[in-house]
Amino acid sequence: TRLREVQVLHDQLRGLLEDPRFDPPLQPREIAVLAPDIDPYAPYIETVFGGLSGRAEFIPYAWADASPLAAEPLAEVFLRLLALPISRFGLSEVLDLLGTPAIAEQAGLDTPALERLRGWLCDAGVRWGLDAAHRQRLDAPRDDAYTWAFALDRLLLGHASGADDAIAGVAPWTGLEGGALDALDALIRLLRVLARNERAFAAAMTPAHWHERLLGLLAALLPQRPRADADQRTLDRLRTLLKDFADAAQRAGVEMAVPPEVVRAHFQAVLGEADTRAPLLTGGVSFGRMVPMRLLPFRAICVLGMNDGDYPRRDPAGGLNQLTAELGTGARRRGDRSLRDDDRFLFLQLFAAAADVFYLSYLGADPRDGSEREPSVLVSELLDVSARYHAAADQAREALVVRHPLQPFAPGAFGAADDEAMPEPRRFSYRDEWRPAAAAAHGARHELGAWLASPLPPTGDTDTLSLAELRAFLRDPPLAFLRQRLGLRLPEGADAAVDVEPLALPGRGLQRHHLQQAVFEACARGGIDTLHAQLRARALLPSGPLGERQLEQLLAEVQPYADAFSNWCGGDEQPRMFELDLGEVQLHGRLEALYPAGLARFRFDTLHGPAQIAHGLDWLVLSALGERLPLAQFAKAASGAGPHLREAIAPEQARAALRALLTLRAWGLREPLPFLPRAGWLWYECELAGKDGWAKAEAQWHGGRSWGEGATVSAELALRGRDPFADAELGESFREIARLVFGAVVHGRSEEFGDADAGADVAGASA
Repeated sequence: TRLREVQVLHDQLRGLLEDPRFDPPLQPREIAVLAPDIDPYAPYIETVFGGLSGRAEFIPYAWADASPLAAEPLAEVFLRLLALPISRFGLSEVLDLLGTPAIAEQAGLDTPALERLRGWLCDAGVRWGLDAAHRQRLDAPRDDAYTWAFALDRLLLGHASGADDAIAGVAPWTGLEGGALDALDALIRLLRVLARNERAFAAAMTPAHWHERLLGLLAALLPQRPRADADQRTLDRLRTLLKDFADAAQRAGVEMAVPPEVVRAHFQAVLGEADTRAPLLTGGVSFGRMVPMRLLPFRAICVLGMNDGDYPRRDPAGGLNQLTAELGTGARRRGDRSLRDDDRFLFLQLFAAAADVFYLSYLGADPRDGSEREPSVLVSELLDVSARYHAAADQAREALVVRHPLQPFAPGAFGAADDEAMPEPRRFSYRDEWRPAAAAAHGARHELGAWLASPLPPTGDTDTLSLAELRAFLRDPPLAFLRQRLGLRLPEGADAAVDVEPLALPGRGLQRHHLQQAVFEACARGGIDTLHAQLRARALLPSGPLGERQLEQLLAEVQPYADAFSNWCGGDEQPRMFELDLGEVQLHGRLEALYPAGLARFRFDTLHGPAQIAHGLDWLVLSALGERLPLAQFAKAASGAGPHLREAIAPEQARAALRALLTLRAWGLREPLPFLPRAGWLWYECELAGKDGWAKAEAQWHGGRSWGEGATVSAELALRGRDPFADAELGESFREIARLVFGAVVHGRSEEFGDADAGADVAGASA
């Protein structure tokens, strides 16, 4: 990565400055660090070099030239606004624009408001496009599904009506909070400005008209005087550049309409320009871009970013320059300028200007998969020429290249042998903060100990408990321990804003469940004639034949469950609130999907551990309340979709089973339990059938090529890498807990977990 490239550069420069072979010693002012484009390196240079300011290892440095586009984000925002005619208006694109500090300041939005907006818009179905007409202008079908107009109609109608039923073909979204209108109003005002200028900027205008339009856009989106000084300087410079653009056209007598592509190219070039007259000799290491005919001899010249395709640059394939169009043809004549030839000559100048050290750096591997990347062809040619001066040319060529590890805390970063036969002394680091991690990684690996030497004391605050809390504990005991006893807030998977509409059914997860549930409800009501339109209005299916095919697939999956349920339920739903006295704990909650025929629970697939826990807990509560109604599970099985009935049990038996689960929860909050429900159910189901299910449970825990239940953040952190399928004691605890949990929720059993010693034997192997 570029960050790692700059980190290695800093260490190598410190090594050069301390190298006793230089006489006189090398000084920072005698070093130049250049790049074909220095702007992308600016934040990393400031982090690595500037972050050491005031410390002994600080190397003085200065910028010889850098464009305002790299240093001032508001300039990049201006260029994005110029590109509105070719913008898709994707969700993340618009929200990123709205999140720019100056624009957010003008709109009166803070970070929490922006996060709320992102959540609402994702749920309401924004993906890309202003409306159907905008999509058509971008050569897409004229369809408003998943556009901004589509989602805003849902949000506003939901706020106005508070109803869930579709109105005039629009499905209201009723999740807006009370104070949400300010943020929504700011978004709508921004979109109006962007939409108006998207159409205006698509047409050619005179320079004076461009000047007027662009000034109006800045005034509409940005405050007259931003709070940040850097934003104020950028805004003043943008206004000056706009005036210069109009004045230059007036002086030249240009009154013709200028196409938007030309205006974008002009301001892209102007904002990317740097003052190449700035001096390089500044008293510290000079960072700058590679510019012809401005180099003084330096004792050390370092060049970053020598990647294949980045340098030498390619000559543009088209455009107004006819000389460029003829470069690859027989019409080219001596003296015709080629950007690629200019870059090759500049590289030769750099090589000649380096008095003692010529340092080249490139990204040699993909940071994600480690696949090899080639350097610039000029680097390869230099290596080839240099290798010819040695008897063993191949070995010499290899020895001239030093490969650094991706991470600064890798043992190889400190010279240790990595994948090579011998340590590499040319790899070194001065960063003391990384040395302990590197030493630990390079040394012998030791298994982490348990979190606790002995269980924590009881919580003592379990007078009342909701059924949802008990269910959440049993579905992920390690997570409950970390959150409720250690107070750890684990990272949650952030849903990145998606800028494309769904073109395939989700394979699993909450989104597919919502789709199946919506189709099931429609099938149960008998109203599937307009179901595609209803689901499209709720941003659950795409428009057209693609959405219809997806609906056919969903109907084939869900219709058997709906038919079986309709024949069984016996009437309307009768939900029930409850409070259940279980001795030391008062359990409370609400039972949904309760019908005259019994308690209905659904899974449009085979039953797994979490489903059995959720269904079985409700069944136990209903039985403990004295209701003699069965549990009807509708799920995929050899005997069909259901109902698979489980008769009610005696109230005292159900209460005893619930108390056993509460005892398990009490222990699970004193120490982490080595149990997760998916793997636990696979093992328990096989044990019921008289089979050995340990291998199936192990495959579910580890995952292999698919998702592994034991790879969750909560399990890895709470168990600290300890594996119940590799540790005999943990394995026995896993089996005991699985018997207790599923024996209770499936059969109503109440295995004792009660006294401290027994509890420690069952759950305390992790201690």
